[in-house]
Amino acid sequence: MQVIHATSPADAWVKATKHLLENGKWFHDLTEILNVCISIDTNALTDDEHQARSPLFDTLFRQVFGDERIDYAQSVTFIRPPKGGLFNKRTYVYLNNRWKDSYWGRMVAYRDEVNQIENAIYLLSQGKNIKRCEVIVYDPTIDMKNMYKQPCLLSIDFKPRNGNLYTTAFFRSQRVSKSGYADYTALCKLAHYVATESSLKLGTVDVIACSLHLTRENGERAKSLELLDALEKNKWQF
Repeated sequence: MQVIHATSPADAWVKATKHLLENGKWFHDLTEILNVCISIDTNALTDDEHQARSPLFDTLFRQVFGDERIDYAQSVTFIRPPKGGLFNKRTYVYLNNRWKDSYWGRMVAYRDEVNQIENAIYLLSQGKNIKRCEVIVYDPTIDMKNMYKQPCLLSIDFKPRNGNLYTTAFFRSQRVSKSGYADYTALCKLAHYVATESSLKLGTVDVIACSLHLTRENGERAKSLELLDALEKNKWQF
């Protein structure tokens, strides 16, 4: 399996895109590589630092792809649960009822019965180096019946090891040109949140994509090249 090492969501997007452009194989309308791991070593950065680390990238990304690609898309994967009330409890929400089957909706209200994130925090808070802490997004009772609406994110695995939390997300398909930056940003925020709530330090965030690709659809490939060119002209640190 090919491994792409990155230090931030922005760095992950740039390196994954460049790797695809240089090594991807043509498949229908896709430039694709099978079975790739994007490993983001965040060095325990906070959410604010994740954003502040690459302000130029974020600005140029929004100019080329628009705000929705990052602001809306990442909210499908993670919405920070606010705390409040008598016992300062976490409150879990998703965009609205129509989005209860989104990634985040399934994580916090699976079949309207199970809050998998709360369960993960409970397990991780026990202080043991367990190997049974996962969040499942794919639901075969629903998703195998409609192949065109299957979630790209299948599951997330959390591994606590010696005070650090290692997070691995499994994607059946990841279209970097459309949602890669949002995926990496949201997953780093989610991992940081779970680690903090479990009194752990944030370790690496690994994203395993069975199909890592970009496409010509809606000018995605051209926009990716435009952004890379803008980053180079503005001397963004690759």
